[in-house]
Amino acid sequence: MIEPLVIPSFQVPRTPLLPAPVLELPRAEIPSYVPMVIPQATETDTPPVQVEKTEERDEPEPATPPDLRQLVREALRQVQAAPSVQRVEASNQAVPEPLAAEVTEIVVPGTSIAVPVPKAEILSAAATTSVISVGATLAATSMFKRLVSVIKPAFKAVAAKVQKLRGKKIETWGRQRLRERHQRKGRRGANLP
Repeated sequence: MIEPLVIPSFQVPRTPLLPAPVLELPRAEIPSYVPMVIPQATETDTPPVQVEKTEERDEPEPATPPDLRQLVREALRQVQAAPSVQRVEASNQAVPEPLAAEVTEIVVPGTSIAVPVPKAEILSAAATTSVISVGATLAATSMFKRLVSVIKPAFKAVAAKVQKLRGKKIETWGRQRLRERHQRKGRRGANLP
């Protein structure tokens, strides 16, 4: 038979008594300001400044012609007596502003709301202009990309011939590709051998 397993016993040491840390509580200074009191004009204790009057010259006021005054009075009487003005004041209704010649009103179906919209000629001109500008931009972009892909090899060939005439070392296509590949790896953070 198997004898029971005897587990060794040992005493765990007591935790040492450590003094509590002495930490000061953080303090913050509360911002404050001294309010500035501006006295009002009625609260001032100083008497108002008195200005000495100088001799007043009796200059004749430039006289307006009596005909002008009389014309203004008559125009005011006519405006006050106009029947259209009296009707508006009596009904307390706002007079609708006339629309510009370039604006038409479209009534929203199912409601009585009228929405001002530019005339068809203006809308068609704006739409045509925007379509043409977007189309031209897209066409120019695609043409530029195509030209770059066609012209770049020609420029490289010309540059290689110039380098050859100058007596410089010309790098082959395979070496260029290998160098670019190593540069790309270096950008990613890979260690090069």
